[in-house]
Order: sequence, then structure tokens, then C-alpha cells
Amino acid sequence: MVHQLLVPPQEIRTDRLLLSPLTPGDVVDVHALFSDARTWQHLPEGRHRDRAQTVALVQAKIGGRIRHGLGSWLVRSVHDGGFLGVAGVDMTAGHVWNLGYRFVPESWGNGYATEAAVAAVRAAHDAAPDVPVTGRVLTNNPGSAVVLRRAGLSLVWQGTTAAPTPVGVERQVWADRGLTDEQHAWLVEHA
Repeated sequence: MVHQLLVPPQEIRTDRLLLSPLTPGDVVDVHALFSDARTWQHLPEGRHRDRAQTVALVQAKIGGRIRHGLGSWLVRSVHDGGFLGVAGVDMTAGHVWNLGYRFVPESWGNGYATEAAVAAVRAAHDAAPDVPVTGRVLTNNPGSAVVLRRAGLSLVWQGTTAAPTPVGVERQVWADRGLTDEQHAWLVEHA
């Protein structure tokens, strides 16, 4: 595996956020976030129940950044350096960027997810202009859909799949442009 120091740092500053590539040293903060039941209200079974899940997630995101030149960031406040969450784009097996974000509940309602999502979409367009940016959400999480819309994505599919969801909840796929039939099919299958 290529050592992370050989990859450009890709730190990004927005008006209020410092977005830094995830490192192994971030596992403690990321695990606190991903194991917090409040951040999984829309899909409780997604919550990380042990640290090994978070270690695997961080390693996968670091590996993706090395392979594809871009990935998720650790999000901190520019003002006080406080940990706010994880956000960014990761390349999928469907050959589309997946836009994702998860923030500590104490930071909700301040527009941080939108600010990070807009930066991630811009970075994805710079890194690979021909690759669509997509997002997948559940219909019981309208706030996340608002972030996707504000970041420039539009709803391209809504329905059910074999994946478990809470009763009465559907899955959605969003994209910043038209998708090939193969990309659309992969996203629906993995929504």
C-alpha cells in the first residue's frame, strides 16, 4: 500500500470548516460519531457497535483516497479546531462518487453539512470532471435530501430494494447529472 504521506494532503478550508483527509489517528473521533445512536436515527442498524467497524471504515476511506485521488475528510471548525464530523466523496464500485456526511448532533442546524457537501462536489468536479457525484438517502431523512439539493444534486430515483429499511421508508438516489444505465442500475441496487 502506498504510504499516505506520498498522497497530496488535499486539505480544504471553507469559511467555517477545515476539511482534512482522514488518518488512522482519527479513529477515536470517527468512532465516537459513528457509534452515537443520535446520528443513526434514520437507520439504527447502521450504527457502529464496535471499534473494529470504524477502523475498517477509516482504512477503506484512506485506501479510496490513495486509489482515486480524493475521499472523505475529517471536518473541524476553523475557529476553534473542534471536531464536527466526517464528509466528502468516495468512489464507488459503480464508478460514481458517493457524497456522504455525518456530523456530531451538537453541530446540527448550522449549515455545516451543506458547506462541506458543496466543497466535496467542487473537489470531485476538479478531480474527475466526467464522473457523476451521487448521494443516497432514506425518505425519513429529509434534512439530508435538502443538503444534497443545496449541493447541486437532483432526485433521480425513489423506491424500495431488498436492503432493510424502517417500515414505510423508501430509498432515494440523487445525482448531479444524467447517469448511464449501468450507473443508475448499480445505484438503485446499492441504494
